[in-house]
This record gives sequence, structure tokens and C-alpha cells, in this order.
Amino acid sequence: MPSELYLKDAADFIALGHIARAHGVQGAVLIAPYTDNIGLILAGQGLLLASPGGGSLRPAGLLTGRAAAQGLIVKLQNVTTREAAAALRGWRIGLSRADLPPAEADEYYLADLLGLEVLTAEGEDLGVVAQFMEAGAGLILVVASAERPGRERLIPDAFVVRVDLAERRLIVDPPAGLLDL
Repeated sequence: MPSELYLKDAADFIALGHIARAHGVQGAVLIAPYTDNIGLILAGQGLLLASPGGGSLRPAGLLTGRAAAQGLIVKLQNVTTREAAAALRGWRIGLSRADLPPAEADEYYLADLLGLEVLTAEGEDLGVVAQFMEAGAGLILVVASAERPGRERLIPDAFVVRVDLAERRLIVDPPAGLLDL
């Protein structure tokens, strides 16, 4: 792999997916995309790999790629064996924010939601968006509790009623009982 890169801010890296596993014996990997716009990954221009802990950022060097039922199967430069591909499991693939098209007025990148305060429609403070999980039915927001450190709530994105990036808030309206789980 080429030498490490450094972006001025962690928010400059926008993850578009992660490497789920090795695919085949010649170094291909299966990418689980976070976006419906898989063309951003398959174009291969400016792609970066971020280590699972976020401590390392490297150019991805996409050689070939195609859509598959489970995600995207891609071949990366300098990854020629199954073992090398398996070592990349959990790495995220993405772009610098400057290389992304601007989001539409009513759209946002998931990275923009990280750290947003989460409130119920009644104004109850639930915490902040800490991360996301992909579930069969859609995206799940992992909300770190404001009142109880270490406690997390899992809230399906279907219950998000408003995203206010300017105020750094996300309003949810979950059904009765969901927050008690």
C-alpha cells in the first residue's frame, strides 16, 4: 500500500462502505456499501481506505469493481492474495468530503449525523448519535445516552422526523415502549 495520508480533520473522510470479507483467492474484497450511489465507489477516483480504529488512511487504488448481490466486489492495487484481502476486513472505504458531490437541500451524508443531539418530539434528550448499524429493514442509529454513560439506545431511522444540521439536532418520534428496551 502507498504511504499514509492525513486529512486536516476526521470529518474530511466520508465512509461510503466497509470491507466485509475477502472474495476469492486472488485478492478481491467484498464491500458492504453505505450508499445507494455505488458509482462513487466503482468510479475509483480519489478513494481512500481508513483502518478500523481510524488511525490510518491510505489511497485505495481501485483496479476493477462490479456490483454483486451481497455488495460490491472490487480488486485493489497491491492486494494480490486472499490473505492480504482478509487483512483489510473492517477497513472503511470512502472519499474526502471535497471529492463528494454536494448533498441536496433535503439530503445529508450519514457522517453529518454523528454527534448530533437526539431529542424526542416531546423534547426529551436521548443523547447523541454515536454510530450506525445496518439492519435488514434499514439503518439503525446508535444513540449514546446523555444521562447514563455506557448506555446506548437503538433507534431505527424510520422514526427520524427531522434533521437540523444547523442546530446539530435530530428529532425522533418512536412508538411507545421502544425507548424502554
